[in-house]
Amino acid sequence: MREKNVNRLQSVNVEAGMVLAATYTGGNTIRVDLSDVARRLETFAPLESRREFRRAAVVDFGWGVEWPCGASLDSDRLLEMALEQQGQVANVDFRHWQDRHQLSLTDAAKAIGLTRRTVSQYRTGARPVPRTVTLACKGWEIEQVRTKRGRVKETDDPARSAQG
Repeated sequence: MREKNVNRLQSVNVEAGMVLAATYTGGNTIRVDLSDVARRLETFAPLESRREFRRAAVVDFGWGVEWPCGASLDSDRLLEMALEQQGQVANVDFRHWQDRHQLSLTDAAKAIGLTRRTVSQYRTGARPVPRTVTLACKGWEIEQVRTKRGRVKETDDPARSAQG
């Protein structure tokens, strides 16, 4: 697999409440409300202290954010949480599809007939993923399973069986 085009974190800033604003090396800034995570998960409970929450720092050359209490999130998960909170679950699903099949931006674009730029925009949440793209990803997966099993025959093609 070719190297993934993943944005790393450039900086993080604390905003009102438990909102973390994260700026990625590509220039986009996302906002993630971590209050629910702090309430639900013991590791993140110390972040309910404003003093601790303000101590967020970019670590691992931009691949994550960490607090002195030991709580941490990687840059991809932070972006996925922001997309989920914005109601862009289809974008998260698209990212998982691409990662699950180890597809580069170029390979993902070829797989479902899009441009590399469009795939990048779906992956980062710059554009919402349309239902037709979600369905194309599911169809591509089915096609791959059939090909791997060696089950692709003329009878598997609905267009050919309808003609026959």
